[in-house]
Amino acid sequence: MNRKQGIGLLALFWSLLACAATAQAEGLPIKSPLVRDVCGTCHRVDSEQRLSRISYIRKTPEGWEETIKRMVRLHKLQIAPADARQVVQYLADNQGLTASELEKISYALEFREQTEEIPNDAVKAACATCHSYAKIAAQRRSREEWFKLKDFLLAVFPTIVYQHRQIDWPRTADEALAWLADQYPLETPEWRREKGQPPPGAGRWLVIGHQPGKGDYAGTLRVTNTADGDRQTQTSVEFADGTKMNSSGKGRWFGGYAWRGSAEWQDGRKAREVMHLSADGKILRGRWFILEHAELGTEEVRYRIDEGQARLAAVFPRAVKRGATVTLTIYGANLPDVMKSGALNLGDGITIEKINEATAEKIVVQAKVSPGAKIGLRDVRAGAVPGAGLLAVYDAVDYIRVSPQSVMARVGGERYPKKFAQFEAHAFSKGADGVAGSADDLDLGPVKASWKLGEAFTSYDDNDLLFVGSIDQNGLFTPAVEGPNPARRRSTNNAGDVWVEASYTPEGASQELKSRAFLLVSVPVYRMTLIP
Repeated sequence: MNRKQGIGLLALFWSLLACAATAQAEGLPIKSPLVRDVCGTCHRVDSEQRLSRISYIRKTPEGWEETIKRMVRLHKLQIAPADARQVVQYLADNQGLTASELEKISYALEFREQTEEIPNDAVKAACATCHSYAKIAAQRRSREEWFKLKDFLLAVFPTIVYQHRQIDWPRTADEALAWLADQYPLETPEWRREKGQPPPGAGRWLVIGHQPGKGDYAGTLRVTNTADGDRQTQTSVEFADGTKMNSSGKGRWFGGYAWRGSAEWQDGRKAREVMHLSADGKILRGRWFILEHAELGTEEVRYRIDEGQARLAAVFPRAVKRGATVTLTIYGANLPDVMKSGALNLGDGITIEKINEATAEKIVVQAKVSPGAKIGLRDVRAGAVPGAGLLAVYDAVDYIRVSPQSVMARVGGERYPKKFAQFEAHAFSKGADGVAGSADDLDLGPVKASWKLGEAFTSYDDNDLLFVGSIDQNGLFTPAVEGPNPARRRSTNNAGDVWVEASYTPEGASQELKSRAFLLVSVPVYRMTLIP
């Protein structure tokens, strides 16, 4: 061996030693005796209270729950449900994702429809053929743990190479895992900055939401603590059409940022809440949705109401027409007494004729919009409290748009659950530039449209319109039962694709406006729980 070779081997030795030291320094100690007792029979505990595998991974609450279920299913773990909940709670609290990390993948946890952009070709080819990208990005691992996934998948799913026979899956998986190890390490800047954040305690929240098929709403939520760590909730909201609704429920924080709750509304609907807190602990965003039907839900924002901190959050209706006299309801928190001061401004061209009601949370006014008022969004101000872009002024409803523009429903009802689809039509103004589809177009909010289905004609003589289901005049599509159906050609299922068509005539107009969206009605998700 010459001197140059010796120096190279020495450098390699020190490099490997440094990597080993780094790997050893990584890992999160498990301080829960219950977790060590439940998991320690299979996962080795070291002198630093780190458990093999477990201490080198961070996941969402749903991720840790799935892990425990897999241990029960594959490795015959014996664990009481109450203990399983405590294990999930500890791991999500101490080895979860922070607010900034959750923000990027929250759509999947909240069951929001979203088209994913996968930033790496190897991940797309080797991983995203079976998993959503959000599921992959909803975990953090040490580099060693990322690479162990390859052996795990080959052991549990031995046909994976054949199923990906169009590519060299082992080599592509190595490329994907190397990228994921760099992109999503165990410890991140967000983790070092945001870990250990205590969850919000008891208090009040300002609630702003939109329920498809029903409209915008606002209200308040009161949270109280209980002895077992749960939170009791009482919610009272008012929709833009004046309908009032109340609910009561409970929930729990995981890791200081992830809220998981349940609620029952006064009309008997039972809902699940999946929401995520901002890094500053002030704003909670997410969805609540009907149990067993995550497709039927509401996007909601909750603002913490701190003592003395004022906020303007919403104005209903969200848009007013030039020349109209309207009643506006302004929602917020800790609002000033505008009844006495008169310090309420709705922007140039809108005159407040009368203040009908003014509290710390709601202001109701009668206002006159000038025929020459400037078209576009404007700020609202109550005293020194601003509300940016809360109100729009328009001159005409120029077109409507159906939302969502494309969606999937699923037949069911006999042995498997149906998947519904809720549509709504929004009115739009072309904005100040008069050009439809440009950046200054104004969403004027949902309108009461007429609904019907139309044949999409993607296959010759398939007659999907006769079999896939029906839509009501509130925009709710109800799919047909699962098949096979002897009345169809070749006795196929009641699946198919159709157009969802909306029509609406604005007040004072003679011409009907129309829009449509694409609906694919597919077969059930057969791995779901059967209907009892």
